[in-house]
Amino acid sequence: MQWHEFVFSEKPAIRLLRHSVFLVAWWMYFSVCQYLYELPPPGGLRPYYYILFGSHVVVKTFLLVCIYAIACYTFIYFLLLQLLNGKWLKAFSGIFCLCAALFAVAYLMFWHIFPFVDAVFGTYKPAKFSTRFWPAVSLGLIDPLKLVAAAGIIKYIKYWWLKQKESERLERENINTELQLLKAQIHPGFLFNALNNIYAHSLAASPRAPEMLLKLSDLLSYMLYECDQPLVPLEKEVEMMKDYMALEKIRLNDSIEMELSITGDMTGKMIAPFLLLPFIENSFKQSSELTEQAWINMDISVADHSFLMKLAHGVMPETPIVENGLANVQKRLNLIYGQKHELKISREPEMQIALLKIQLADTTVPELIPDRNLLFTETAIHQPNLYA
Repeated sequence: MQWHEFVFSEKPAIRLLRHSVFLVAWWMYFSVCQYLYELPPPGGLRPYYYILFGSHVVVKTFLLVCIYAIACYTFIYFLLLQLLNGKWLKAFSGIFCLCAALFAVAYLMFWHIFPFVDAVFGTYKPAKFSTRFWPAVSLGLIDPLKLVAAAGIIKYIKYWWLKQKESERLERENINTELQLLKAQIHPGFLFNALNNIYAHSLAASPRAPEMLLKLSDLLSYMLYECDQPLVPLEKEVEMMKDYMALEKIRLNDSIEMELSITGDMTGKMIAPFLLLPFIENSFKQSSELTEQAWINMDISVADHSFLMKLAHGVMPETPIVENGLANVQKRLNLIYGQKHELKISREPEMQIALLKIQLADTTVPELIPDRNLLFTETAIHQPNLYA
């Protein structure tokens, strides 16, 4: 049994064990306190005889802990509910009655039950004090307050922790939803552009239309069946990008100068799908608007778990640096990779450069890697309960 299962599990057996350990620990604490209380002071001012830690101390503290446990559960499961529900009169009336009952029971225990226990075990009884008030206060109000306060603090910390995990779970779900929406924004534009290209070549009876249709088929297969996961193999993502660039080059009748360089080992590397496509789409769109020769230069390098893409292309001087497509992909990068990525987009008079760095190792993707600490208490987290 792991510690988190012991603390948060709602199984009856584990819950009984958890409460038993809590009460036994307090039993041991009160036993030590009772033993030290009955020892004579060094100066001999207290008229007690020296005792050994025996069964009478264990029995007396056991009786006290039983009473304290009843008071603790009464407060947590009934009176605390009244407080949290705003029923102040019932709550404070109940607390007052509980304190009065504890005082009366402690008075009875100290002056009647404890002497009987001492007589049964043959131990000496301490002499009575001149007043009977303070022993009852100590046993009936101060000591139970310790146990109730400890239980209340534990319950509050547990409740706070569960609420934090619930908030984290909801945040992950919101991020997952937002990521899906952002990816959905990529697919329609990509598909319509590709279909329009093929349609235009088909009308012109271009012999390259079948080649374009085959590449589009590969892209659709990748989109529908291979990129549903939060991470996809980097090799497949690069192949998809190359197919798209080939389609665009055919659409532009090979009028664009395109240079692609890929270095490094991509085996076993994973990346979020459709992160590179918006950059390629944007570069073709801006380059095709040039009145002079259109050109695109793209370098991709992979070293260890570091991915680097440098994309340079020609632009018109008045073209804005970041368009909607790049704004969306930048938001996806922030959601998925956080501080493990760096994106810089710079502008020169007739050229735009996008530099993207991603740390692929140990990448935390919210929709891929759930919090394992939540698995053992899924029900509790969905319904945080202060009184469990």
